[in-house]
Amino acid sequence: MGTETITRTIKGHLFKVFSIIFLVGLFTIVLDSDIRSNVRSLIQPSYRVILAVALADLDGSGTKYQVLKVKTNEGLFLEVYGRGSGKLPAPTLLASTKLPDRKDGYFTFNGEVTNLAIDDIDNDKKPEILATTFDGDLVAHLNVYRYVPGDKELELVHLH
Repeated sequence: MGTETITRTIKGHLFKVFSIIFLVGLFTIVLDSDIRSNVRSLIQPSYRVILAVALADLDGSGTKYQVLKVKTNEGLFLEVYGRGSGKLPAPTLLASTKLPDRKDGYFTFNGEVTNLAIDDIDNDKKPEILATTFDGDLVAHLNVYRYVPGDKELELVHLH
């Protein structure tokens, strides 16, 4: 075999190998939503979108707190805001937690479709924050949190 034939054979094999690697990578990105989200976050600038807002007395004091469900390029978050002080009180962030899944979900609550609700579901006289999400396999999850005012945090509630 001549040098030209060997060079052409090597180039042909390299082209096939790189084509296979490219196709495997492409299928992985297309089929795996987590990888697709990570690639998208590298390309897209950071963002913040408020998906839902709910008002409720979370600690029994009569104070209405504002609960937000927020989507950012880092994932889904629950945030609790209270009133600030002064003549024009701006809302103050009191607690925030990242939800375990990246996709927002909806559920039917008291006959209404929603993605954020507040209710006392374990009958302890303290309202819980209910937020649905979907994991990478599109399995729905109901995430239940309780606002702990002393610690200024959202505590995950485990239902029995």
